[in-house]
Amino acid sequence: MHSTQRVRRTARLLLGIAAACTVVIGTPANAGPATNQSITVDESSATGTATGVGSGFLYGLNQDGSGPSDSLLAPLHPTSGRGGGARLPGGGWIGDGMTAGNGYQARISSAVGQARRLTTGAYHASYDLLVSDLFGADTTQPSSTVYPCTNGNCANWISFVDRVVADVKAAGLTVNFDIWNEPDGGAFWAPGMNTTQYYAMWDSAVNEIRRLDPAATIVGPSLSGWQQTPLGIFLDHVKSANTIPNLLNWHFSGNPIADAHTANSMLASRGITGVRLSINEYIFANNQNAGYQAWYLGQLAKSGYTNGDHAIWTNCCVAGTLDSTLVPDGSGNLQPTGQWWVYRDYAQITGQLVAVNNNGGSTDAVASADQSAGRAAVLLGDSAGNTGTVNLTVNGLSSRPWLAGPSGIDVTVQRIPDQNPLSAPITVTSEVVAANSSSVSVPINWQATNDAYFVTLTPATSSSVIVDGATTSGTDSFQYGSNWGQTNGVSDMYNGTANWSFVPGSVAHLQFTGRQVTLHAVRDVDQGQMSLSVDGSNPVTVDDYAPTRNASGPVWTSPVLPAGSHVLTITVGGKDAASGGNNIAIDRADIG
Repeated sequence: MHSTQRVRRTARLLLGIAAACTVVIGTPANAGPATNQSITVDESSATGTATGVGSGFLYGLNQDGSGPSDSLLAPLHPTSGRGGGARLPGGGWIGDGMTAGNGYQARISSAVGQARRLTTGAYHASYDLLVSDLFGADTTQPSSTVYPCTNGNCANWISFVDRVVADVKAAGLTVNFDIWNEPDGGAFWAPGMNTTQYYAMWDSAVNEIRRLDPAATIVGPSLSGWQQTPLGIFLDHVKSANTIPNLLNWHFSGNPIADAHTANSMLASRGITGVRLSINEYIFANNQNAGYQAWYLGQLAKSGYTNGDHAIWTNCCVAGTLDSTLVPDGSGNLQPTGQWWVYRDYAQITGQLVAVNNNGGSTDAVASADQSAGRAAVLLGDSAGNTGTVNLTVNGLSSRPWLAGPSGIDVTVQRIPDQNPLSAPITVTSEVVAANSSSVSVPINWQATNDAYFVTLTPATSSSVIVDGATTSGTDSFQYGSNWGQTNGVSDMYNGTANWSFVPGSVAHLQFTGRQVTLHAVRDVDQGQMSLSVDGSNPVTVDDYAPTRNASGPVWTSPVLPAGSHVLTITVGGKDAASGGNNIAIDRADIG
């Protein structure tokens, strides 16, 4: 047994630089091609409130909305979702012979389950109900389908809309009614968008929904992509017919900021006010990687959209994989990908958004300052797969005096590789700069195409506490349940000790006092997965499998916590298909 030792973090360097100077933090050399770029963040210039726009999913949940688990959903702080039971057996209203039979019931039940999961309880997200999917127009409808308002007859369509609104009300839910998906393409709406039939369908649906629920939110026209001319024709009609949607919506914007600006100008030129913008399908299949995802979220955050949902390209529509940002392991469990970790870090962009200047480069960032969380954060992505050095400068630190702790400001750079699965981001550097620094410069050597990076600035304490895994008494100590053992004399581990278990469900606890904890454990070919939870929060799964051994490296770092006493719960789980065992071997914990 070894006593708790207080030491300075070996990964950090306290740099005593005068307030007028810029602190420079180094990173490892980059072996790839270089196109250097620069990004400047100004912490003194607030640009708005962080809303989490873009952290939503089209058909991201399973059929009844119960999956994925809260441990995989809650860390992302989802703000929106979209669905309507697409492709479930039965064919919806169409498959039931234009009435509410089993096919329709399966779809509305699925949508209600998903909407209840996202809009109630802990999440308080919005949910766009795809009315056309409930109808059955999800690209699987037969060629003989009679679309709403054929030959001017809207009677059956209005009966369908009445049933949808009644079922939503009976469920006690509030949803956004997304009337018809991508009507500009023949796959969902064969009669064509710029037609009398389309506008008869649209107008009758809007009028009927608002008759039954005057406070309802209407979404449309849900174009398949940003198209200024069709959008203008649509706006001219809905203004004349008094059927203007509450959320003006289109999909797959290549330049979200520019397109939002144009759309707002189009609304203003027509005297249309009070309409918000939405993009409830974004990111093409070939752009689904960590780096592009981070870049796109940054654009959405700065664009003024109300919501945004990640598109689905595989496993439509009830796989529960958050649009493939989760992938199954060999045991059938879902594991995070690099994109999932981008969403997790984007969820840490809270409080006030602050000004970012990317000087016209392909790399861009979204940045925030949140005093209540004790954190300033920068999420960086790239739209072109560049691997050159990105010179990040964060100015205006003196405008956020709460960032300075007794030892200064802790600046941590994490790399998010585009890997599937990815057990955790990689800490590149974690260093301390002087409390009176006005600026910090962080050269980030982009290691691989499609990487993303996450930089946090937090108050630094005077020292950290290293708690050996064998420490079982005192203020900062481990307690082990049954099925745990201890091995001594392990040369590549802290103080030569390893505390281990290979029995799934075995539990250990770390009691500690501080604001943050970093757990060190063995990574090797025979190591398994563990579940980690601080103070009863939703657990996070960490996979300790690695093709080469690292006996004492950091495997997980908690968010910044309120100062005080906390408990980290460690539960032995399953294993990756490539791993030779379920072993979990704890080395130590660093408390800050």
